[in-house]
Amino acid sequence: MAMNKKEQAEVEALKTALAFRFTSNVLPDLQPPTTGSELRKGWLFNVYSNQVDPACTSVISHSVGRDDQARSQGCRVLFSTKLRALRALRYAVEQECALKLRQIDVRIESEQKAENLRAGTPN
Repeated sequence: MAMNKKEQAEVEALKTALAFRFTSNVLPDLQPPTTGSELRKGWLFNVYSNQVDPACTSVISHSVGRDDQARSQGCRVLFSTKLRALRALRYAVEQECALKLRQIDVRIESEQKAENLRAGTPN
């Protein structure tokens, strides 16, 4: 039986609530070459754009968004699969969100103490 729009929205809301969980960090696993003109292909993520893109690296340069030619300075350690890169992206976003939430919690705690002092109640 197909779900109606209200039921679909409820399921999506539940999935969103369940999305707030912590996962394990996934590290890049594809080292750049150490000699020669070899070009290694893999994946990199950008936490600010929530993107996972094909990438490549050589001994001295890398590219993101293409994997046929390394043009930017510096080699990079890559993820061997898009799935690994997506999992690493998720972990990075989790950490960023956790830090922002903690910063807000600190402000809440500080304001609660200030209100308690104004009201003359103990912390």
